[in-house]
Amino acid sequence: MTPAKGFDALILDMDGVLLDTRRSFTLATLLSARACAERPGLGEEWTTAEVERLRLAGGFNNDWDAAAALCLLAPRSRPGPLWNALCEELSQRGGGPGAVRRLVGDVCWERARREVEPLFQRLYAGPRAFELYGLEPSERRGLYEEEVPMVTPCELLEAGLPFGIFTGRTREEAELALDRLGLVLPPERLVCDSEPRFRKPGPDGLLVLAEALGARRPLHVGDTVDDLRSALAARAAGLAVRFAGVAPDGGEAERRLCAEGADAVRPSLRDVLIWMKEEER
Repeated sequence: MTPAKGFDALILDMDGVLLDTRRSFTLATLLSARACAERPGLGEEWTTAEVERLRLAGGFNNDWDAAAALCLLAPRSRPGPLWNALCEELSQRGGGPGAVRRLVGDVCWERARREVEPLFQRLYAGPRAFELYGLEPSERRGLYEEEVPMVTPCELLEAGLPFGIFTGRTREEAELALDRLGLVLPPERLVCDSEPRFRKPGPDGLLVLAEALGARRPLHVGDTVDDLRSALAARAAGLAVRFAGVAPDGGEAERRLCAEGADAVRPSLRDVLIWMKEEER
């Protein structure tokens, strides 16, 4: 393998980059919010597209937070322009749980957060709920089984760079995903932002991984504004990191990532790896 000239490591997000999780985490977010929402609730007109739009507000890298926000805010809105405007308001208020708390109050937020978390976990893990979360297992097939690898281990090795993963998953969820991907990583090359110190959009997860990889010029690949903001924060802390986003061509996610300073946005990790090679020339 010939090391890349412009980059000396890859730091990858997991969901939406290495794995297609639209039928697992994103769907679990919608279904758990629907189960907990007060009247008029979330009808069939609410889809995973509205979950994705919420994530663009920033601060919702944790899917349990996203589910609680959807549960509380969707009944007072509707899909389309009204929901988009509400998500934009959340963004302007700083995004994440803090913005929702300011709209609905702490008591409502805490109650919704408590209710959606175990529902989400059982939807996601199914029969493995005890193994992953210490919960009573569900007899229904876990949504994690719907996750589809978006790249092969060989393709990652052919990039010619050491790589690590910075993910919003718990460590148990991340190990499950590595299994599905057919990847084995040393523990120091996997950072989970479920540990408070490593919460996105803070820089610490990237800084720790860069040190573990011996990298000074890593490329961080992610699919959310929180991933991008982590890279920008790490850059401000002195790491010469660049960011490539994964988002569909022509969509709001691509527009938002470009507007906030992504070095590149491509439809898939495979396309990012091609761009990376072009940058070396």
